[in-house]
Amino acid sequence: MRLENKIDYSKLLPHISLKAITFIERWLSPYYFHLIIKNPRETKLGDYKFPKKGNPHRITINAGMPQSLCFLTLTHEIAHLISFDLFGTKIRPHGKEWKKVFSDLIIESISAYDEASRNYLLKYAKKPKASFYADKELSEYFTRLQNPKALLLKDIDDNTWFKLNNKVFLKLEKVNSRYICMERMTKKRYFIIGNALIDEIIEYDKK
Repeated sequence: MRLENKIDYSKLLPHISLKAITFIERWLSPYYFHLIIKNPRETKLGDYKFPKKGNPHRITINAGMPQSLCFLTLTHEIAHLISFDLFGTKIRPHGKEWKKVFSDLIIESISAYDEASRNYLLKYAKKPKASFYADKELSEYFTRLQNPKALLLKDIDDNTWFKLNNKVFLKLEKVNSRYICMERMTKKRYFIIGNALIDEIIEYDKK
């Protein structure tokens, strides 16, 4: 889907709320851009490309996300567009300029998010990171929103075998915000975040 010149923002309705669209329209109105909805990608939720040789700004976001996550992702990419436009392309992609713009956009549009996410987002907006996955509370919120049956490492008991990324681990103990886990084949120990989405629990007699 491409939006340009006279833009039909209603095409975004399957992906974000009508209230969110009013903010998108306001933020993007000064710019010539392409906004493209992609099939889900494993490596990223969205991206932004700065225009060259008269080409438009280009933003892509994945389809199939919850509306609040899609809106946050789109806000993230629009923050890139605005910060590069204001400060030039030599700034760091997720540097202080981007963080300030992204933070301001989140706060400005907080009413467009569902109430359950607002406190997480306002806290996140104080010091936004390059990926919301780096914020453990927001990451857990969106993980459970996308999959209410999601099983996180923090949910299972110590001394439980589990599968993660096609490897089998034994959960041992918590150290700060991470868990020491032993990989079955090599016996090596790893620090794994508590919000890691595990594939399944492995019963002891199956390991």
